[in-house]
Amino acid sequence: MNTSPQQQEGHKINSERSLLTLLTQFIPLSLSDVAMTLGDPLQTSALSRLPFPQETLAGVGVVKGVAVFLESPIIMILHASTALGGQAKSRRALWQFTLIAGLTLSAIFLVLTWQPLYNWLLLDVFGVSSSIAARGRTTFLLMFLWPFVIAWRRFFQGLLIRAKKSIAVGWASIARLTWVIVALAVGVSLRLDGALLAGITMMGAILIEAVLVTWFCLRLGAISILNQQVHSETKKLPQTFAGVSFYYFPLASTMLLVWGARAILLSLIARSFDGNIALAVWPAAWGLLLSIANGTRMIQQVVISAYEETNKRTLGTFVIIVGFTFTLIPFFLGFTEQGLFLLRQFLGNNPALVEASRPVIQILSCFPLLVALQNTFQGLLIHKGKNWFINIATVVAASFTLVVCGSLIFTRHGGATSAAYGMLAGVISEIIVLGFALQRRSHSGL
Repeated sequence: MNTSPQQQEGHKINSERSLLTLLTQFIPLSLSDVAMTLGDPLQTSALSRLPFPQETLAGVGVVKGVAVFLESPIIMILHASTALGGQAKSRRALWQFTLIAGLTLSAIFLVLTWQPLYNWLLLDVFGVSSSIAARGRTTFLLMFLWPFVIAWRRFFQGLLIRAKKSIAVGWASIARLTWVIVALAVGVSLRLDGALLAGITMMGAILIEAVLVTWFCLRLGAISILNQQVHSETKKLPQTFAGVSFYYFPLASTMLLVWGARAILLSLIARSFDGNIALAVWPAAWGLLLSIANGTRMIQQVVISAYEETNKRTLGTFVIIVGFTFTLIPFFLGFTEQGLFLLRQFLGNNPALVEASRPVIQILSCFPLLVALQNTFQGLLIHKGKNWFINIATVVAASFTLVVCGSLIFTRHGGATSAAYGMLAGVISEIIVLGFALQRRSHSGL
């Protein structure tokens, strides 16, 4: 059936408005993730200006890797809260699950702060030097509540997103970033111990954000809004602790695989011929790249919440715009003289760190676009309730990452660049598997 020019024009306007709506929803969420990860490069810049920069960066990097691995089972609480928050029974069951999981993981973290266990973990498992392990211990002691606070924060973030109060999530992230900037500036001016400063900064940041998102959720009446919503899929949602546990297990195991692989990656880097410098360079360069790429990650939440009401071509346009926009930043840093100047400033004009970091940024310059595609495909599968396909893709990605990185390291390539090639191989393989899963589901639904 043919449409008139007026109808075509009307369709075009609606499509443009739909794209604007997606971007309006996405920007505060992206700000939240960027603010969350921007703390890492800011911290790197601060620690590189304090005594023992390489040892501190390496120690804090390994300790943060362990902390995030222990946190990893509850990272997807945000996604589960966004998906289940609209139904009261599901929401209560998820909150119970969140408390139990967060407290259990923090208890495990606390046990690992015991000196003999800590030494075994860093010296034997990760293979770092005793000086690097000693530099990281203070940070590790300060972070034992990390998993619980992260779980608490992400539950309430998900409720705000589901209630279409994403701006509040952005404001809480701005407060978090403000704390990071102020704490690091004061710490550098007072010449505090770098490991102590890192621990205070990271724990203070997530505590502030958790308190604020909880307050916003209560102040804005997010739960009342959710209770008034009518959802056709209510019967399909898990409504008990056991049901939520079964629903969440593939998401938790996915994150365990992701961050477990990244923890093993640190162990491989520590065993490279340039292990000491590589352990300092990788967290610095990777933290910078991740803060940029994570600007695209909230595409997944937009896809989950808006897929049914959005034209598919408009959704594709939205993903490409976001992915390419964020990819311009690492290209600028890695391949231009102006970018090199900024990189020097970021790393405190430390020649060894700058020289070793630039190739990592160049190798992973397309990473933000790849992360945008990865999270789009994951969001589509979560929307369809096909979480196990995400798990399979993650296994493939982790395997490729470790095999490629390990092969390069054991053939005498640098630790940081080997890790960069491994991460690139991993995310590309994951996108291929996710795309295949979506295509398979599409055909089976015909």
